Amino acid sequence: MSANSNSLEVSPNSTLNFTKTNDKQEITIRNVGEKTVTYKVQSTVHGKFSIRPRWGVLSPNEHSHVVITMCKDVELSRKGRDKIVVVCMVSPINAVDFDLTTSFWRHNICYDPKIEKHQLTCHQMNGEGEGEGDGGDKDAKPGDLRFRRGLCPSFCSIRIPSKYWR
Repeated sequence: MSANSNSLEVSPNSTLNFTKTNDKQEITIRNVGEKTVTYKVQSTVHGKFSIRPRWGVLSPNEHSHVVITMCKDVELSRKGRDKIVVVCMVSPINAVDFDLTTSFWRHNICYDPKIEKHQLTCHQMNGEGEGEGDGGDKDAKPGDLRFRRGLCPSFCSIRIPSKYWR
């Protein structure tokens, strides 16, 4: 969907940073549209996160807080492959109830073009708030080839063309 037709506003909208001491993050999901929407929060990797509440229904201008907890003894991908995805669509029913909404998300495939998606990348930080050697710009030093070539634009993983690796 285009940026102008978004029904949901997710905050934070791009990255969740987990540490060994802070394994919980809270996101706020707000309905900024004019119609009632139903949403579902899911992880791209099974078993790494606990998400509560996992789904819900929001009337216009209503919001919900979702707590995402990283499971114990779990290591997140250093390449930014662990993501939380928030999917939503206009509620297909007027009187939304628990059983009907649960059944709806269980039986509907999330590849429908009418479904709006928001992705949050999850990073695991060490206790000082710095990444754990993931190849991002936090590891680049002024003498490093990645730094000299300007290939460290962000904290997420980077792909360097093979011509630089000789």
